Amino acid sequence: MHIAHVIEPMGHGVFIWVIDMSNKLVEAGYKVTVLHSIREETPENWREMFDPRVNLIHVQMSRAIDPVMDIKALIGLYKHLKRISPDVIHTHSSKSGFLARAAGFLLRKNHTLLYTSHAIHYPLIQQFTKRQIYKILELIGYWLGGTIVACSKKEYDIILKEITFGNTQRLLRISNGIDVDQIIPKDYSQKNEKVKIGVLGRISEQKAPWVFSSIAKSINAKRSDVEFIWIGGGEDNDVKNLHDAGVKVTGLLSREDALKEVSSLDIFLQTSLYEGLSLALLEAQVAGIPAVVTNIPGNDEVVQHEKTGYVGNTEEELEKFTELLIDSLELREKMGATAMQYAKKHFSFDVMGDIYKAHYQEIYDKNRAKIPAHS
Repeated sequence: MHIAHVIEPMGHGVFIWVIDMSNKLVEAGYKVTVLHSIREETPENWREMFDPRVNLIHVQMSRAIDPVMDIKALIGLYKHLKRISPDVIHTHSSKSGFLARAAGFLLRKNHTLLYTSHAIHYPLIQQFTKRQIYKILELIGYWLGGTIVACSKKEYDIILKEITFGNTQRLLRISNGIDVDQIIPKDYSQKNEKVKIGVLGRISEQKAPWVFSSIAKSINAKRSDVEFIWIGGGEDNDVKNLHDAGVKVTGLLSREDALKEVSSLDIFLQTSLYEGLSLALLEAQVAGIPAVVTNIPGNDEVVQHEKTGYVGNTEEELEKFTELLIDSLELREKMGATAMQYAKKHFSFDVMGDIYKAHYQEIYDKNRAKIPAHS
């Protein structure tokens, strides 16, 4: 069976998801092609991260709406998908999701399409006109065809209510998973000189770095037994604002080095405005690190409040919960152990991968049944 993944955000958690899924699929005997863009934050060694058996095709797509570039990308996707003729087209994130569904519609392959949004974010866009444009694009994308895959229960509920209008025939919920064997468990016998609080991800509006900065600045002003770190990079102005609040910014790191940094944390503090189901959060929980996170779709499924960490509704709550963990090594160890056990059981890549494979097979079988037998 030939699976084609289409991805534009080559530098975020979605990028790691596609790498892991592609590599697992070729190991299982699937033929895999990835049609992808390149971003400034795409790691230099990105080709080496894919199994050499994965076929890679560059189709540049823009992050924002750009009519000229979007049309070029659509034509590129159409030509390549027509040429390789995959059995299943699995597209990821809003921009590549829309363009791939449009190409699939034109090729009359929309019945072979899966679209995983990884974070449907239009409800959180403050500007009304922009929010409506992105919602309309999601509605058009649904009309073009294919099945939508939600990564969390709340995301599923939003899509069911506002995009599919109660229709569940082309809507699935499959929780994200990670390759737990890649994760480095936290060694609680090695104590940091100061309680290390951090997050992993690109510094972007989605991650609300101003909230992270505000919490860091407030706690740093009250005590000297902590250090804040942002594992990742971003725009110079965002980096400066974090530095000014006393946050160390590592810049872009290799996958291996980033996971090492995560395993050294004492507390994972995530202030995101939206996520699908955060892979970085899963990695921290599997590593045995308690988390303090915002109450957004996905986070409340990963973090069991007061058991594996805390889910906060306001910046004040996030700060309060962070200080509770700072003050108690015993609490951090207890929550960390519970987090590791829970995340490994419910969010492993093997569990998630088997569910996706079953849906790939269902699409393949239905498509084959439509092909008339030759006499």
